[in-house]
Amino acid sequence: MRRWIGWIIILCILAGGATTCAIRWEAWFGNPPEPEWTEPIITHQFKTFNNDSVLHALQRDTLSFLLLGDIHNSLTNSDMSLLSERHPDIQFWAQTGDWMERPYLCYEQMMYQSLLGTRLDSLPIVAIPGNHEYLKGVVKTLPEQWKSIFPNPQNGPARFLGTTYYVDFPQLRFIALDTDGLHRVSDYTQVAFWLKNTLRNAGKKFTVVMMHHPVYSFAQGRSNPLMWLAFHSAMREADVVFSGHDHNYARHTEHYKARFWKKEEPTIFIGTNASTKKYPVKENKKYEASLSGEPVYEHILVTPNTLHISTYTIHSGERIDNVEIIR
Repeated sequence: MRRWIGWIIILCILAGGATTCAIRWEAWFGNPPEPEWTEPIITHQFKTFNNDSVLHALQRDTLSFLLLGDIHNSLTNSDMSLLSERHPDIQFWAQTGDWMERPYLCYEQMMYQSLLGTRLDSLPIVAIPGNHEYLKGVVKTLPEQWKSIFPNPQNGPARFLGTTYYVDFPQLRFIALDTDGLHRVSDYTQVAFWLKNTLRNAGKKFTVVMMHHPVYSFAQGRSNPLMWLAFHSAMREADVVFSGHDHNYARHTEHYKARFWKKEEPTIFIGTNASTKKYPVKENKKYEASLSGEPVYEHILVTPNTLHISTYTIHSGERIDNVEIIR
């Protein structure tokens, strides 16, 4: 009797899995048709911190940079010009993934077109792939072209060279995590172990982590339990964690449980979105700030004693949030 019950449970699980796959097949595994690109093709390679001369030029105590969330090819050349004119003091910028709608030539060319003549096309960038830069499949793959466009530092975990890495400045360690390339349990453990060590070895620098999928999802009906399980504990060593994917803005401060052998500082989690795609913000009284329906970006200023983060709407330039960490 018990054997029959066991078989019934297994069959129900298999039937449920098959039904879910049938319903979600196109969303999970289907790549949409590639649009045709009829204009002249631009060949471009972004300036990154894999170049020693670029890194050495920015070894300064005070840094100013921008951070953009998901873009999905929705920012125009005028939008990018507006950002570069509004912040002429920035030395580099960062982007949380899903810059392109899909990893196709058409969207790649649209990305280049949006930057031409804006000054952002020549500044160094810290970039990671999002789920839209990966080709869908039973096992997702990141096209080699992405790594050619963004020749990032090769100081990350062995399986994620060029997509997970860190950049060191005198007062800041900036860590970039590729979360969509995590397929196996060992991928999560390898990256989590690397992240924990990279944060702990940062010394007295401010630590900023940028990832595509959030540890804390800020959108209704969305969650990332594997991200939380893998990275929540390690993030207690970070000052700020930026994420995209949820297509809204929200800020939450996590006060980790105190450990008697070490003074604990809180970690600020910020989800941000620069695209016109939008999801409602999940209701939560713990959020210090939130906004949905308006593309935003962050301006970050690092000094020897402070890490200052201001969030602005892209089109009007209105400041909607402001937070400062004092060393």
